[in-house]
Amino acid sequence: MAAVQFDRSSTELRERIAQLARREGAVWLDTSSPLGSPSGWSYFAFEPAVWLRGLGSILDMVPGPKGDRGWLARILRADPGPGPSFDRLAVILQKLHISPSTNATEQPGPDFQGGLAGCFSYDLGRQFETVPDTLASNQPWDFLLGLYDEVLAFREDTGEAIYYRLPGGDTVLLEALGNEATPQQDRATAQPFNHHAGTDEELRPDLDEDTHRGHVETIREHIRNGDVYQVNLTLRFTAPCSDPDAPLASFLRLRHHNPSPFGAYLDLPDETLVSASPECFLRVDRTGLVESRPIKGTRRRGLNGSRDDLNERRALLESHKDRAELSMIVDLVRNDLGRVCIPGSVSQQPELKAEAHPTVWHLVGDVQGKLSSSHQLLTLLRASFPPGSCIGAPKIRAMGLIEQLEASRRGPYTGALGWIGLNGTMGLSVAIRTLLFRDGQVCYGVGGGIVYESEPRAEWEEALLKGRALCEALRPTQEQPATNESGTQGQQSAQKSPNRSQVTPSIP
Repeated sequence: MAAVQFDRSSTELRERIAQLARREGAVWLDTSSPLGSPSGWSYFAFEPAVWLRGLGSILDMVPGPKGDRGWLARILRADPGPGPSFDRLAVILQKLHISPSTNATEQPGPDFQGGLAGCFSYDLGRQFETVPDTLASNQPWDFLLGLYDEVLAFREDTGEAIYYRLPGGDTVLLEALGNEATPQQDRATAQPFNHHAGTDEELRPDLDEDTHRGHVETIREHIRNGDVYQVNLTLRFTAPCSDPDAPLASFLRLRHHNPSPFGAYLDLPDETLVSASPECFLRVDRTGLVESRPIKGTRRRGLNGSRDDLNERRALLESHKDRAELSMIVDLVRNDLGRVCIPGSVSQQPELKAEAHPTVWHLVGDVQGKLSSSHQLLTLLRASFPPGSCIGAPKIRAMGLIEQLEASRRGPYTGALGWIGLNGTMGLSVAIRTLLFRDGQVCYGVGGGIVYESEPRAEWEEALLKGRALCEALRPTQEQPATNESGTQGQQSAQKSPNRSQVTPSIP
């Protein structure tokens, strides 16, 4: 595994990456927020050697946009043959494993040094559990991953950058990073917050507020009857969006105005995902330490450090409803990790913390464990999927109610996106606050956990609040939300449209 220190200023490197993000299969996993991953490293790559697309028992393996560089033959040799696509992927990943360096003097550095990157759809859970199948699906995959044999890891806080290449990998990324920018820059990156890339159309929900209220009451009835303790109810907003520059321009606007701990830009075949996720689903470092940080509970932000802002934080920390909601999900996550971690290594009573994000406060629990040597990364993923914070408890019963009540399949939304290293490391976020661009449309999902104490109107407004930053990022207008000195937006309540069937979280 070759590694090269890269010598460019942080600003120059960021601008070059923004230009190269127009290349096919580009992946930009961003931790520009101060709340980023514990390692602080962001990752960039493009033009994967192979695409792996799984759906049920079908596993397609095709060369990447510039050829497979010998990787396809290696993957085909590792493929065990017919069976569920996820199980086949697990065997392939195990056989492609590259043992990490055992040099005792090696300093801690980036965990992702080459491997798989992409998305696992929420509906992958159907490969693991029996769930009612009543909603029509337009999602052509359960997972879609590229194999990247070149990766750039970089830190914006220190300006460090390291280039990695897997054995047998190409040097196209290294050469592209070393080249000067071409005179004719891509139009979406020459003006990072391009005013012409986005959608002027109203984002329309697949559930109106009255229907949403009825579903909240239905869930409360199931809780009253003892069927479930909590169910995450979500809805999807959709609008036409055919501008080819919109995905990257939206990502760059989000990155500037609403930096997140787990930002992502994924250029996948026939679709693009743009994420500003605040939530760590699963992280595994080179020592086998596993971390999951479920989120439950949301309050709007005021001006950073203002009395209003601090009052919202205090209200969140003192909310019995939100603390009970998160505690249930923390217990669910502890149970999931306990299936594959060393007995006794999973956190017993994680502290619940209020975490500040640009537009909202979130209540967060930090669950850790140590992965057993008898299990591998995808065994951990199977045990934990889909992310419990976006399902409810008990998980399988909650998934059944989700299928019954929601108006459309979730697809990538509330699945997981990120990377899986061939060196045994992993970094996946929960695919929330995520835009999906496909077939001339853009959509995103929002929602929240419903417990018996839930009040329908408050749940509806919380969902709109969660979608506000995404709406702003899609706006092709010249105005962008004003920020205070810390970069935090002053927030106000989401505005209600007079026609409740056409509510949009965007605020004029």
